[in-house]
Amino acid sequence: MYAKREPKERISNYSGPYERYVFSEELGQPFAFPAIADETSGYYTALLEGTDTLPSHPRFETRLPPLWNPLARKRTIVPFAFYDKQANDPNRRPRVDREIASLLDAVTEDSTARSAIRPRFRVNFPIAPQAWTATYHPHCDMDNWTVPATRPKAIIAVIDDGLPFGHRAFLDSTGKTRVSHIWLQSARASAPHSAVPFGREYMNGEINALRAAAGDDDAAFYRNSGAIDPVLDELGPHMRRSMTHGAHVMGMAAGNASVYGDSTLGDDIQIIAVQLPNTIAWDTSGFGKEMYMLSAIHYVFDRARAIATKYADDPANPEELPLILNFSYGWSAGRHDGQSEMELAIEELLAERQSLQPKTEITMPTGNNFDSNMHAAISEAALSTGSYRIGWQMQPEDRTSNYLEIWLPEGVDGAPYSVSVTPPKGYSLSAGGTIPVTPDFGQIGDPRRFTELEMDGENIGQLSVDLHRGNRWRILVALIPTAFVRAQSRRAPSGLWQVEITRDSAAPALPAGEDIRLWVQRDDDPSALQTGGRQSRLVDLAPRGAGPHAPPAPPYRVYSTATGPISGYGSLSGVGSAPRVTRVAGYVQVTGTPASYSAAGGLRVQGGVPATWGAQTTVSAVADQSLILRGTPSIGCHSGGLSRLIGTSGATPQVARRMVINAAAGRDVMAGFAPCPAVPAREDQGPTSAAQHRARMGDVITPPLGQ
Repeated sequence: MYAKREPKERISNYSGPYERYVFSEELGQPFAFPAIADETSGYYTALLEGTDTLPSHPRFETRLPPLWNPLARKRTIVPFAFYDKQANDPNRRPRVDREIASLLDAVTEDSTARSAIRPRFRVNFPIAPQAWTATYHPHCDMDNWTVPATRPKAIIAVIDDGLPFGHRAFLDSTGKTRVSHIWLQSARASAPHSAVPFGREYMNGEINALRAAAGDDDAAFYRNSGAIDPVLDELGPHMRRSMTHGAHVMGMAAGNASVYGDSTLGDDIQIIAVQLPNTIAWDTSGFGKEMYMLSAIHYVFDRARAIATKYADDPANPEELPLILNFSYGWSAGRHDGQSEMELAIEELLAERQSLQPKTEITMPTGNNFDSNMHAAISEAALSTGSYRIGWQMQPEDRTSNYLEIWLPEGVDGAPYSVSVTPPKGYSLSAGGTIPVTPDFGQIGDPRRFTELEMDGENIGQLSVDLHRGNRWRILVALIPTAFVRAQSRRAPSGLWQVEITRDSAAPALPAGEDIRLWVQRDDDPSALQTGGRQSRLVDLAPRGAGPHAPPAPPYRVYSTATGPISGYGSLSGVGSAPRVTRVAGYVQVTGTPASYSAAGGLRVQGGVPATWGAQTTVSAVADQSLILRGTPSIGCHSGGLSRLIGTSGATPQVARRMVINAAAGRDVMAGFAPCPAVPAREDQGPTSAAQHRARMGDVITPPLGQ
């Protein structure tokens, strides 16, 4: 059951499907990461779309992060943070969804604010109270920045978690750091005044002082800088580990060490970094992270401009430096058409900066889901009988929530469609299970509808529809963990769920070349966080299907598609479809073929001829050294340590590294990249192999580092 709330406390009145599920105590809130599961802090991040004027109300304080906007353009997607001034009331014990709903209701009491948030307003993950800056001054004064011994010719930037910014791999030839700026978004705010709204910023002068005080003791450096804080879940003791995802990536993109061969970054390449909250990897759905991510990109662009200003003859009109930004992150579901909030914002920022400095790039991984059965396409022919069923296999003892998104093509009317979900054999729903693709909310935000999935009177999930950004229908199935978690009395049954899409007989056919597309959200377990997540997958229920227990295809058949609707083609990251983004896939160094997991651009066969759809792979880099020696080597968290990372996240910074070296040398950023080789003869599987090969590998590859 879903408890009744006062109108002003109903999060459904203001929120999208993920917010409602994640923040509601009857749904997914008890299973979220601690900042949400342990109730509320009163400090939140958010996205505002449709206006750059923040809503105003006496009850709360709002803050914009540093925003890069030298062309004085109107921003249509704005990241911001806000603080509920009533959160510290000792007589009040708020609940997350009620507090958020009450805040949004308070904003809409004012007609001016109502019109300001009417377009789209999305609450993201909370901020630890300790990270909130006491007094925020967004202007970057560069007081703690020292002029490097060598004038910079280019900037390499990294956005990731667990960044080892004190590592000797980032020193120049004089022993000073090349890390010009870093923003630790979830660190404790220690300074009374700051140019970041939350967390802590360091500039090169402060980093050099910390290094001098710590000597060769990297652990002391991280403790003294506040990069280690066991009290804060969003930061934690991760930098005590031998390696982190961010250490591997930052080293590969910007470090100098013997492991990278002779591919050396000169003193004329400065570094800007942003460390995301470590728990951003806890919820792999992609929900709630956009504010942190978009703020990080703005910060990088803004601080790069601040560096350029220091060298400008006319500080009011500095010449932007070449900038390569590596962002080895993504999620699996989403629109996959470049029209999500993050993709639109990334495209806007890239287009503007490239107009000022053409050598501006953002490199992102394609993802690691090609062989995971997490994407499917339902064609017009498959819907010819009026309905189509597909399986969704839930793993036992999965301690995290699972999400499945179903997307109708843009512009298709949802009214003729409905979706039903059926639990595994031996279980039945006591309420919910079917939803029409029509709205019953929509006064504020996207038109939408929600229903709960109940079993024995308890909620085990949510079924929803929403007209995303007003132009494309999404159906979301969200299920709670299949394990008993945190003393909860409810769990979703593991096994084979069935999802059925039904369409009225009089409904028009899908547009030519379009399919209904399904994506399962990532649910792997970041080992550093020990979430207990276990990946669910799609199952073809048609007679020709292999079934949930069939063995996988041999690893050398890296171009084959699964029988039926389920395919790795179209498994590309759901946040990497912006046209100007450089999408990096991974290949095996010894064989020259794609890594088995490396995600691919969309590919469908029309009349026997392969046709691409959506974003495609741009370039490939080494993700595995061989089929036996998986992954790539890089530095660890501490000077002298090494790490090995498997995945396209390790391939992507190799491309960023080559690009920034080229930019600093005055060459085209893609200089030295080689045309993608032909399909190896032993891999040839017929007339579609060339198209499949390109969807996996892109048009060019970068040789291994040191070659």
